[in-house]
Amino acid sequence: MAVIQYAPDVELIPTKSMRKIITLVEEEKIEQGILPIENSTEGAVTEVMDLLIKTKKSKIQREIILPVRHNLLSTGDDISKLKYILSHPQALEQTREYFIKNYPGIELIPTESTSRACEIVKQKGEEYAAIANEWAAKNNGLKILDKNIQDNFYNQTRFLIIGRNHEKPTGKDKTSIAFSFHNDFPGSLYMVLKEFAEREVNLTRIESRPAKSEMGKYIFYIDFIGHIEDNHVKEILENVEKITNRFKIFGSYPMGKIE
Repeated sequence: MAVIQYAPDVELIPTKSMRKIITLVEEEKIEQGILPIENSTEGAVTEVMDLLIKTKKSKIQREIILPVRHNLLSTGDDISKLKYILSHPQALEQTREYFIKNYPGIELIPTESTSRACEIVKQKGEEYAAIANEWAAKNNGLKILDKNIQDNFYNQTRFLIIGRNHEKPTGKDKTSIAFSFHNDFPGSLYMVLKEFAEREVNLTRIESRPAKSEMGKYIFYIDFIGHIEDNHVKEILENVEKITNRFKIFGSYPMGKIE
């Protein structure tokens, strides 16, 4: 649904995992890929964060914010026959109360993606169902057994479009970076945040993830208003790079609006 909203005429290439999407972009086998990065109910999609930090060619080119509309999809048309529900872990969490209330005996099974869940359901038969959007139902030839099963009606997901080219400034841009420190010391994170505060640059998101090296080591992810070609942003990033160990710019891109 997100990619259709962004570019309705592009050729769609489904993949079985988020890792595969990034790999195809990195290997120049596709021009762009789309990834969920955070949800208003469940927070960050940590798998994507951990994958993006390892990229070498991929740049964030755009963001799309969409309301989440989960549907129950199956080959059959009788909900009472369902025994297994498959979907991405985020989709399962966003519909958990629905199943606890209505179908507590059904087993929830995580998959790499909603697309993969639909593929499995097509193969397994009417005891299986997937949680996905209406487009997935049509694309996979599945029936919609129930619509809008998300627990939070105001649920939204932010998606990133990645490619290999930098985006030019539009005047309403956002930049995403990540960094870690040589050794943590009192005030280390403050020194970074101070660079933004002194230049009155608004941070729209800050997250941390384990560095996966040793206990207590973290990688910090920051989104902020501005473009890397803006002079004040250049100054900030130059100073941040000096006081950090690992430093990565994911890209600057037009700010998304809720569709």
